[in-house]
Amino acid sequence: MAKVTFISETEVKQGKSLLKAAGDANIKLKTSCDGKGKCGKCVVKVVSGELTEPTKSEIDILGNKKIKEGYRLACQADVTGDKVVVITKE
Repeated sequence: MAKVTFISETEVKQGKSLLKAAGDANIKLKTSCDGKGKCGKCVVKVVSGELTEPTKSEIDILGNKKIKEGYRLACQADVTGDKVVVITKE
């Protein structure tokens, strides 16, 4: 099995969620709660750059360990500046 990396870049206003930013870049992330932070399907990994503080939903769904590793819910994490995000299968 081989891994393929696709890179897509888009400009978005600060304060927009990563879920909405992904949509602006025509990247579809799984979600069944319509971005309310309840289903946990829109997990991404931030490999560089900072985001807003984790929400209670993220802590409940992902746990502190995963958040420290860079995992976030795209619907709950807002853009605060430049960053690199990996879309995961988790």
